Amino acid sequence: MTASRRSRWSSLLLAGLLTTTAVEADGLADTRYRIQGFAAETLISSTNNNFFGESRDSISPDFTEIGLQGFWLPLDALQLSGQILYRRAGESDHEGLRLDYAQADWRFYQNDTTQLGIKLGKVKVPYGLYNETRDVPFTRPSILLPQAIYLDNSRSLLIAAPGAIFHGSNVSPSGTFDFTLGWAQPDFSSESVEYVFLGTSRSGKLEGKPSFSTSLRWDAPTDTTLMLTYVDAKADYEPGTPDNLAAGSIRFRNLLLSFQQRFDTVTLTAEYNEPRNNRTGFGAALPDATRNSIAYYLQGEWRFHPEWELVLRNEINYRDTHDKSGQKLQAATGLPAHLMFSDDWVVGLRWDATPNLMLRAEYHHVNGTSWLPGLDNPDVFATEQHWNMGLLQAAYRF
Repeated sequence: MTASRRSRWSSLLLAGLLTTTAVEADGLADTRYRIQGFAAETLISSTNNNFFGESRDSISPDFTEIGLQGFWLPLDALQLSGQILYRRAGESDHEGLRLDYAQADWRFYQNDTTQLGIKLGKVKVPYGLYNETRDVPFTRPSILLPQAIYLDNSRSLLIAAPGAIFHGSNVSPSGTFDFTLGWAQPDFSSESVEYVFLGTSRSGKLEGKPSFSTSLRWDAPTDTTLMLTYVDAKADYEPGTPDNLAAGSIRFRNLLLSFQQRFDTVTLTAEYNEPRNNRTGFGAALPDATRNSIAYYLQGEWRFHPEWELVLRNEINYRDTHDKSGQKLQAATGLPAHLMFSDDWVVGLRWDATPNLMLRAEYHHVNGTSWLPGLDNPDVFATEQHWNMGLLQAAYRF
């Protein structure tokens, strides 16, 4: 039995177990505790390049998400929550079953307008408008989040991490203000994250160090949301055997600006970020470097019928602001220039067939490969600049 087939059988078995658990828990549901879950399967077909499996001129079934989540309020000021997740996304994520997050949220001060608290455990990282809910297909605006901002290749780095997040909120006539201050140890250890920061999979290991994040969000009475997020993450590299790299370090800093305006049936969203990556100490095989990037998107969602929604989006990514076209990279290394940028036009359609069943279709027309999964495309010289991708997804929640 192939690994892909074993993965699909494991997915079906886990889906059955989670459904059984959810049915049994449904009768126990209470305002103080709840268990719920979801299961989603996505088929992907693409031209010229692979995405989440062998999708090039074929159909890949290797994008599966199954989650069981719950929360419990043992005290009015204390909430415990967590999620067990099975996720397979081609070669970029084949860890299978994992504890996605598990946190205790203690709200140590609260009155009619103000609340202060602290989250401890494997906490969800506040990052932009969608990161804290990106694990559930129903809460995403499309099958894939804007890869220019929410890169699935580095999902494990941003989704959750062991640490603590101090948070507060205030409600006033001018709207709701939320802020967070967090310290956590991000996960740099996956192969896909190594591809993002080191260019390929290495024999050594990247180990995350205590890192800082903060966010400020304003939800105005005009159905407007403004958000500012800053992340400063670090990792050290422990060389393997054999290894041509020295014990270097990575520092990743990112400032993300978010805007969303909601109307009756239309939602407009835009996010802009400027990641800054520093690489030092790896030796001659991977020289010291600082790279400033730019990524942004503009998105419109139209709920033209209570059960139907259309999404349109354009997202842009330049991996190096001093080499947007990639020509400098190609001249210096011979690597394809299109590795340094991407311009993605997206159209998607969502149908809520029932309150629990969602069906989606999505089409991408892409120029560039800056966010193409490296593990699914190990030969960069075989990748092509212009490519298209279609996705079909069925998602069920219980």
